[in-house]
Amino acid sequence: MQSGFRADHEGTSATLKVLNDILTAIDKKQYCAAVFIDLAKAFNSVNHHILIGRLNSLGFSNDCLAWFTNYFSDRVQCVKSNGLLSGPLAVSMGVPQGSILGPTHFSVYINDVALAAGESLIHLYADDTILYTSGPSLDTVLTTLQTSSNAIQLSFCGLQLLLNTSKTKCMLFNQSLPATARPSSITTLDGTDLEYVDNYKYLGVWLDCKLSFQTHVKHLRSKVKSRIGFLFRNKASFTHAAKHTLVKPSYRSSTSAMSFTK
Repeated sequence: MQSGFRADHEGTSATLKVLNDILTAIDKKQYCAAVFIDLAKAFNSVNHHILIGRLNSLGFSNDCLAWFTNYFSDRVQCVKSNGLLSGPLAVSMGVPQGSILGPTHFSVYINDVALAAGESLIHLYADDTILYTSGPSLDTVLTTLQTSSNAIQLSFCGLQLLLNTSKTKCMLFNQSLPATARPSSITTLDGTDLEYVDNYKYLGVWLDCKLSFQTHVKHLRSKVKSRIGFLFRNKASFTHAAKHTLVKPSYRSSTSAMSFTK
């Protein structure tokens, strides 16, 4: 499922969907494990020929395909530093970030990856991907997750998207069930063992293996304290209306984030 760049689909709803699936498994006394997949420079790695092929498979007319081909052709970029402008460098890959079409193009490019998840569940939010599964046996869960992970990695390879192995992490969610001291590793296609972590920041929310949200609350408290401290130290510089404008979004973001801990 893809939640990124869709109307009425935010990071909050995406996170709640994943949490609901995990908590449902835990309520059934099942093991649940996840792989948080990080891609290296995903938006800049989109292959234009593959993307045009995707658009063609969705039924876009030849005129539209020709327009998009022209849209991606002859793009250049420059760097400006200290008033000096570099020479132009051809841009042969990637979708223009900050453009209206960029997010849609990326979603079209990556969405079919979800078809390779097999028996595992997958949720995409732009290029943030979580692959997770559950079951009564830890060995079965990890075997299923490894099989799905292999298939997903092959799909990414077919799209010329590279896994950032140093930032791709595994987590075993366990509130009460016994677990082995060191669960078997989930590996990449090149044989690299992915690291198990107890905490991971997913779409702005710190998840922990016990789903206690203590790490999330700690980070949130620190952020709110910093913001309030800034406003207090500079209160003489702001009008009442300005204070209201600054405090309101901070309060809303904090209460929204706190909703995960209830």
